[in-house]
Amino acid sequence: MSAFEEMGVCPELIRGVSELGWLLPTPIQAEAVPLILGGGDVLAAAETGSGKTGAFALPMLQLVHEAVRRRGRSAPSGLEGRQVTG
Repeated sequence: MSAFEEMGVCPELIRGVSELGWLLPTPIQAEAVPLILGGGDVLAAAETGSGKTGAFALPMLQLVHEAVRRRGRSAPSGLEGRQVTG
């Protein structure tokens, strides 16, 4: 079992972080991710490069992924078939 799996991160995101070369969560990720996934509020301060963005983004992506899966859709309502160009 990977450290990310132990934190409750879903297999799809574990594959993604593995492809990015993330083998272990940073201390801020290890502390914040399970709390956020459990519905808790988190206020965190850490140095630049400590993994704060991942600590916020992983659970947020997972919550969105789970919501989309529950709805049985591939995209949130209103976004189907739209292409955004820069």
